[in-house]
Amino acid sequence: MLRDFVAKFTQKPIPFVKQGNKFYLENKSLEKEKLKQKEKVFGLYLGEEKEGAFHPAFGLLDWLSENSTEKVFVKDIGEMDFLYGKTLRARHIDHVDGETKIGFLKLVQNMNDENLGYGKITGDFSTTGQVLKPRMDRGLFLKREKKKESAGQDF
Repeated sequence: MLRDFVAKFTQKPIPFVKQGNKFYLENKSLEKEKLKQKEKVFGLYLGEEKEGAFHPAFGLLDWLSENSTEKVFVKDIGEMDFLYGKTLRARHIDHVDGETKIGFLKLVQNMNDENLGYGKITGDFSTTGQVLKPRMDRGLFLKREKKKESAGQDF
């Protein structure tokens, strides 16, 4: 499942260790230390299988953004809209690297090439309509905090 997800963005193989339904980035130097520690897993968390589907972690998206050319670069207004879970329109997009076919997954980057998440192409980038629907975004943290505030929870 992890390999299939990664293949949508890059042909570069990702070294990983699978523990149960969770995936971690393989790290040989940490693996040697594992014998001295109680922890079962060492390495960057990449995601997990749930109900027959792969759910990536932000660590994997960061790795992909360094190893993939399948990216959409968004302007400032697009960055904010994406982080709030809104579908992007062509006016939000600065430029696109890689494939532009409807249905393809793209990493969403800000103008500093920092990963914001990923989405699925839903329209033609040459039109003014909706072009990319968010699948996962770092605004998750913003939305989680907003829910806590509205529920009256203290931090």
